[in-house]
Amino acid sequence: MFVGYSCEITDLDQLNNPNAVTTENAGIDLYWNSIQTSFPGWWYGNQTPMLQLARVACMTGGSSYAEAYTPSGFNGSWDFVYSGLVPDIDAMIAAATETESWVYVGAGKILKGYALQMLVDKHGAIPYSEAWQGTANLSPKVDDAQSVYAAVAGLYDEAIADLGKTAIGAPAVDIFYGGDKAKWVKLANTLKFRMALNEGNAAGVASALSAGVIESSTDDWTFTYGSNRQNPDSRHPWYSGAYESFSGPYQSNYFMWELMEEKPFSDPRLRYYYKRQDLQIVGEDLFTIDCVVPETRPAWYDNQYVNAYGETKTWPFCAGSSLTTVDAANAKGYWGRDHGNNDGTPPDGQKRTHRGIYPAAGAYDDGNAATETDGAVEAGLAPTIHTQQSGTMGGGGDGHAPLLMAANVYFMRAEAALDGFSSESAKDMLEAGIRESISSIMSYSNSWGTTGDFDNDGVGAEPGDQLINNYVNYVLNAYDAAADNEAKMNIIVKEHRLASFSNGIEVYNAMRRTGHPTEMQGPMKQTDAGTFPRLFPYPSNFSNLNANAPVRTDLGEKIFWDRAGALN
Repeated sequence: MFVGYSCEITDLDQLNNPNAVTTENAGIDLYWNSIQTSFPGWWYGNQTPMLQLARVACMTGGSSYAEAYTPSGFNGSWDFVYSGLVPDIDAMIAAATETESWVYVGAGKILKGYALQMLVDKHGAIPYSEAWQGTANLSPKVDDAQSVYAAVAGLYDEAIADLGKTAIGAPAVDIFYGGDKAKWVKLANTLKFRMALNEGNAAGVASALSAGVIESSTDDWTFTYGSNRQNPDSRHPWYSGAYESFSGPYQSNYFMWELMEEKPFSDPRLRYYYKRQDLQIVGEDLFTIDCVVPETRPAWYDNQYVNAYGETKTWPFCAGSSLTTVDAANAKGYWGRDHGNNDGTPPDGQKRTHRGIYPAAGAYDDGNAATETDGAVEAGLAPTIHTQQSGTMGGGGDGHAPLLMAANVYFMRAEAALDGFSSESAKDMLEAGIRESISSIMSYSNSWGTTGDFDNDGVGAEPGDQLINNYVNYVLNAYDAAADNEAKMNIIVKEHRLASFSNGIEVYNAMRRTGHPTEMQGPMKQTDAGTFPRLFPYPSNFSNLNANAPVRTDLGEKIFWDRAGALN
């Protein structure tokens, strides 16, 4: 199976792609296969800047937001929707409507609606009513974001109606839902709920919940990758990026600290999310990792603050610990970068922490920092602790893209309940979100590879019920003790972040809906990273080639539903 992955599409001069689906070579299934295999690569290409703003990933493209997020960085995700994805979907819908192949029609409208909403949520007003007219209109005007939202809602309603019709034929291969119309309908209802929550539309929230939304891992919206290494490489892009010969990107020290050190115990998902390559950063030189010199710690990182759970903390620095300048061993090998650290790259490719078994089907981390031993190596399951082993480490890359998970939905339901948009219990939904996240991550990971205490040294075992219950009770006790609903919302959104290791759009939207979390690590190189991007810049291709493109000079411009206060 071929899986396309690209963050950017830059070769605009190549007008005739020999591999493209055209009206001359396409049947409905060819259109569908091209759409579904390219969709997850486009999706992942969108997530990076939003994950960085949420501190789930590390912002290394600049020390300020203006440096990190420039118009040219958004060309690929935008161009693909306008020149590839939507034209293919529209052509497939037209062909499938003629043959009454309603599964294709309904699924196509759902994917189209999701893609359009993604662009609106990232950029605001976009071309819609005048778009896709070819040479008849080379400079389509933008439609305001609210109008496009209404059009997307219409697509979801049409999709539900189409999926209810008697269909002639169905996709030979449906990687998302196996041709299950009921699951596609549930996804459409969930996307309607998600949209209504953005808008603060209580009636829309209630209607979608009543119709039935994603509630268990069996309904998760995922794209499952393959394990083929070459011709084509069908593996998860995160696996291809860190388990071959490449170093992979730096991980977020702040996010690793949240999982490893912020609470009285480690997060049950920590060893699934990350695979350490060096269990001890003590003894490194300043060229390789700067926290070996305590004076390099920014003074503002020593400012104490009260976290979401009511505990006084200081910020992590240089690795996944706030105590690295006391003793670098406290980081336990969680080696990444701080927010806005755009330094050059030293020879640390076999030292920095990589992504683990979830969601890329990489390797589970059974490392023991105290003894500096790796359980997989000790048990003979791996030749070395380093991940760059020509695709032979861990699960092999047949993980998934977690497009929209039941856990995400439970956290959104908790948010909706606390905001008074539903009669559900916000606390119950918060607990359901945490438990569903941990359970599904463990289950998916076990289906891809080996997990646990490989060498039986008492370190690295899968989390048992007691640890999971301790984690849940700690969060719920903090929730009960929270001073007001704003403090409770802070916990809900923070826990949603911790459950969204590769899904940036959900946490970015939650931040703009709620103004939470109210505390996240600031930039390393300066006290202020500048205006937090409430919307991203318009892509340079769009601005340069469309005479009617609006000009965005302020990253603080808000989408119509953004009701949050200040964000950092």
